[in-house]
Amino acid sequence: GPQRIHTVRTRGGNKKYRALRLDSGNFAWGSEGRARKTRIIDVVYNASNNELVRTKTLVKN
Repeated sequence: GPQRIHTVRTRGGNKKYRALRLDSGNFAWGSEGRARKTRIIDVVYNASNNELVRTKTLVKN
C-alpha cells in the first residue's frame, strides 16, 4: 500500500520519523561496496525474533 510515516517528538523538541509502511528501502551489500534503492517484497528472516517475521516488521541492520 501507500507509505505511512509518523513523526515522533524526541528530546530537545527534535523530530524522528517512524516508518509504519514502506514499499522501498536502501539495501547495502558490504562485501561488494554497493548500495541500491530496491523494492521490499517480503520479510523472510530475522535473527533476533521470529515474531517479527510473522508480523512482517522491518528493523534496522
